[in-house]
Amino acid sequence: MTAHDWYLENRAAYATRTLDRKEARLFADHLPRCPECQAAIKEIEDDLAWLPLGVQPVAPRPGLTRRLTQRTLHRGGSWRRWIGLAAAAATLAVAIGTWTGARRDIAMLESAVAAAEQRWRAVQDSLSSIVGADRVRQETIAGSGYRGGVLIFYDDDTHWWNVGVHGLPPARAGQVYQLWLLTSRGILPGPELHPDGSHPTFATFRLTPQAEDPIGAKLTLEPVAGPVDRPVGTELASLTF
Repeated sequence: MTAHDWYLENRAAYATRTLDRKEARLFADHLPRCPECQAAIKEIEDDLAWLPLGVQPVAPRPGLTRRLTQRTLHRGGSWRRWIGLAAAAATLAVAIGTWTGARRDIAMLESAVAAAEQRWRAVQDSLSSIVGADRVRQETIAGSGYRGGVLIFYDDDTHWWNVGVHGLPPARAGQVYQLWLLTSRGILPGPELHPDGSHPTFATFRLTPQAEDPIGAKLTLEPVAGPVDRPVGTELASLTF
């Protein structure tokens, strides 16, 4: 469901003034910015314009008022019941609309709170791992129109390596950000990283038991079709453990 779907569903309710005060104000704020909703509201209001019967009154024929009054009094029971049922139905529709809107707002708030709690737990886990790590290195990376950085650390409890980059623009077509680990015997390829330019990007990986303990790392911008065992692209950062 898109943000605009709510306005589509509530056009009739807005035109008939059955939205609650908060929702009506929200719809009214949206209306000047949406020609589609403006046209739809006008069409609904035009369709309902006959309800007030806004025509010039015509003088009744002699005796018509008395006859109509007598018929109303004699058959008033069913007429009054019909009016009562109509009023009850309208009240119920307003109540259901209000209840549905409240339930929707509550569900959206609950979803937002749950997502925020999940992100906070992930941040806590990451911070705990970084604070407790023996080997933590970071370096600033700056280029044309951006300034970011890279962070790499090793978790001695889980034996996992963790790397994150932030503030880096997305790689151009045919290129990829590549991490390399340096050992005394050579270089080992690490994970590829795919930043989107807006959010930090993380990767977690573990070396094979036969791999030698790294003494440093490099972050490069490599061609996608380049060799997978050694860097040939542009070096962005070099870290020593």
